Amino acid sequence: MYEIFEVSLPTGETLKGCHWKAKKATRNLVMQTGMNEHASRYDGLATYLTEAGINVWILDAFGQGENAASVEEQERWPEGAFAKNVDAMHLQLEKVKKETGLPTIIMGHSMGSFMTQSYVERYPGTADKVVLFGTNGPTKIYGLAKALGKMLVSKKNWDKPNKTLSNLALGGFTKAIKNRNPEFEGLDWLSYNEDNIRAYIADPYCGHVNTGGFLREFFIGLATLYKKENIARIDKKTPIRIMAGEEDPVGANGKGPRDLEKMYKKHGVKDVSLILYKNMRHEIHNENGKEKVWEDLKEFLLA
Repeated sequence: MYEIFEVSLPTGETLKGCHWKAKKATRNLVMQTGMNEHASRYDGLATYLTEAGINVWILDAFGQGENAASVEEQERWPEGAFAKNVDAMHLQLEKVKKETGLPTIIMGHSMGSFMTQSYVERYPGTADKVVLFGTNGPTKIYGLAKALGKMLVSKKNWDKPNKTLSNLALGGFTKAIKNRNPEFEGLDWLSYNEDNIRAYIADPYCGHVNTGGFLREFFIGLATLYKKENIARIDKKTPIRIMAGEEDPVGANGKGPRDLEKMYKKHGVKDVSLILYKNMRHEIHNENGKEKVWEDLKEFLLA
């Protein structure tokens, strides 16, 4: 069972998420979800972690889950939303760390992993550990995507679905999987676990077509991640764990996570570790064999 929590931003905006409370907590975990999904999808993993003594708070981004007023209003982002989502992660982390006095870890999956990459640049040294799930590393395409987003999106089409930018963001992942099952609507890249894909498709709060404003702001956020001046701010003492599927097209089948690990090591981060899981795609926490992923995550959080 989980409770809904809220984070109030200095702008007056509010973001919500789901909280799972451990009976005898020794750690806190504050997490951000991926694109086109919601916090309550993590009920199984969060419950598993609470049983190990880890309090879990999972934020929904703007326009997702608890922050979408209706199915039709999903994926609507205000200007500056990427940074605001990161700010919400920080505010929640600082709040629970102060209230509980416990070590607190920051984590993100997919879209949330990029927000977490931004977090360690903007709020260095505030998290006790960092976890990146289903992520990618430096690539030149983010700058191009940012330019296209600014070119194709205006106030007139801000909240309207944008298939051109959506295809740029996600189309390559679909094409990366050969022998796709027509039943899965191009979502085979999420996982080998067919029940997981079916549940995702059946969920009205998953898989909504992205709006132009959402993608414009997301691409702007991505384009900040690998600038030298931002990387230079990362705290070298904070342990970072990267976890991804070896067949995840989001990370170019392992290349992206490896490049990210190299980048952090080159910067001088003392404790960077990478686990690539064979026979797994993007949602490693929902994949066939997820038990191993859950166990590895738990051990890192408790170490």
